[in-house]
Amino acid sequence: MATSTLADCVPLDLFGLTCVRGLPVDEVLSRLQAASQAPYPAFTVEEAIRHFGHGFEAPAVRLCESRGWVYLLDVEAHGRLLQTPVLTRLSVGTEAVSVWKLLDSTTQIAHARGGELLARFDAWTFEPAEGDDPSRLNGALTEVGFFLEENWESEEWSAPAMSLLVLEQEFGLVLPPEIAHGPLPAVSLKHLQGCRRTAGV
Repeated sequence: MATSTLADCVPLDLFGLTCVRGLPVDEVLSRLQAASQAPYPAFTVEEAIRHFGHGFEAPAVRLCESRGWVYLLDVEAHGRLLQTPVLTRLSVGTEAVSVWKLLDSTTQIAHARGGELLARFDAWTFEPAEGDDPSRLNGALTEVGFFLEENWESEEWSAPAMSLLVLEQEFGLVLPPEIAHGPLPAVSLKHLQGCRRTAGV
């Protein structure tokens, strides 16, 4: 079974990862209405939790650039960036993908391009992704074995890890784990609290 380097960048039971192609970090932060927080302090995950606080009411992200993508790593997986209004805003003039896993909950993936949501996948349903154009995401999900019953019955199968492998293979995402676990610039997303706490349309 193929393995994902991205899976070494996050705790697989609880994470959120959103990636935006080809935009400067400052533009991404502007779209998140977080640019006013500059200069951005650099924190490890533990330091970010201590600084921003715990739980859904204190959402924050750490961010970096790698091979043409901006990576936004949730601090304590809040999933705010997976939500359609936020992800589509990030994708205007480019594309963005997001994956979210919350403890015992399901794994969800969304793909947006040009300000439109193309596909949304919920691993809990065992059904293909839905949306305006889910073919690319469904092709990638199929390629790593998401819709094979024997995989779901295998103890070695991990939907979160395979979701990350989908993004890694289909979108060319490369993030060295040592960067992900080191200090990274971080911002609060408290101003996005009008969005629902769980992912939805």
